[in-house]
Amino acid sequence: MLCKRMVNSMKWRNILVIIMLGVFLYSSYQIFSYLYEGWKSDSAYNQIRRQYEEQLQTEAAATDNITDTAGSSRETSIMERYKSLLEINSDLVGWITVPNTVINYPVVQSGDNNYYLRRDFNGNRANAGTIFMDYRCDARCRGKHIILYGHHMRNGSMFKDLVKYKREDFFQKNGYIRFDTLYEEIEWEVFSVYITEVDFPYGQTAFDSDEEYITFLEGIKGRSMFEKDIELTEEAQILTLSTCTYEYDNARLVVHARRVRE
Repeated sequence: MLCKRMVNSMKWRNILVIIMLGVFLYSSYQIFSYLYEGWKSDSAYNQIRRQYEEQLQTEAAATDNITDTAGSSRETSIMERYKSLLEINSDLVGWITVPNTVINYPVVQSGDNNYYLRRDFNGNRANAGTIFMDYRCDARCRGKHIILYGHHMRNGSMFKDLVKYKREDFFQKNGYIRFDTLYEEIEWEVFSVYITEVDFPYGQTAFDSDEEYITFLEGIKGRSMFEKDIELTEEAQILTLSTCTYEYDNARLVVHARRVRE
């Protein structure tokens, strides 16, 4: 009887060891897969950045050698820096950079707000996705409200660094960001940052009247964690950056900026 109990005990112990080993191997595989995909995504975007920066330098050199006699031509033709990237992905609509963050990415737009959630710039499946513009927005930034979405990735990529705007010192010292379209360079001044539930209508893009738009602007400014002395009129054009945050279920971190007019 004692021997039988010992055999059963060893049997269950071996089963437990096998289960624990299986859990360990599966967890290790999941961690490795996550790290590998993050590395692969970062490598792909680093290549895209290098290509973009090389074209930017070429464009700058060419601009230095010509005299711009048509002031509006820059707004009617695609800038040289984007042409090679458009050959890779025709959904490209611009480039987003935020100072003192890793946010330095191409921006795309498709016919819905789902396609680029899990696809990279090259169209490959990727958990990090791509920074993308709301499908309802005008790709040339001619509407009142432009919205960009990006994932909050644990490895620090995509829109993760927007969390820095939850610090007042960062909010005040990094007040200007760049979102350029294919046709023109545009600077935007940050005026609001907050955490909100997903059903708050910060993503409204159509307004029936100037009064409705002003009410919207006052609402998103009033939610800000920090105050910014900035005037918002019916002529203001705003840019919204949106990402997930984890203070509670379905929370969103939202950053709003007003277009700087020359």
